[in-house]
Amino acid sequence: MKNQGQFRFTFFTNKYVETLEFYKDKLGFNLEHIWDRNQNDKGALFQAGNGLIEVMKFPNTHEIQISGLDYRTPQGVFMCIQVWNIDELYDKYKSINIPFKQEITNQSWGHRSFSITEPNGLILFFFQEQF
Repeated sequence: MKNQGQFRFTFFTNKYVETLEFYKDKLGFNLEHIWDRNQNDKGALFQAGNGLIEVMKFPNTHEIQISGLDYRTPQGVFMCIQVWNIDELYDKYKSINIPFKQEITNQSWGHRSFSITEPNGLILFFFQEQF
């Protein structure tokens, strides 16, 4: 596809340090880039499948918020991340007490999957195709 760029799932958090530690240290996601320009301009990019998860620190004043962006906590969304070692990943996360939303299961549509909850309440759905 012409002009195909990089996909990012981006969100703001009031739990910036906790969120970074969760994705990097607990989930073991690769930290692609991090910036800390000032107290209201901090963020990090984590590799997730063929895309990136961009975590940004919630600005502490409304005056510096950029119009056109939504600073509310994400609701009703979840991320799907395809993996090739679902049972191994599940066992790893289970051993370090990651909070599970759904235990590992075989789905009727051919996926083996589980889901977890990250510090901001977002659901990360990990799956492996079984066919």
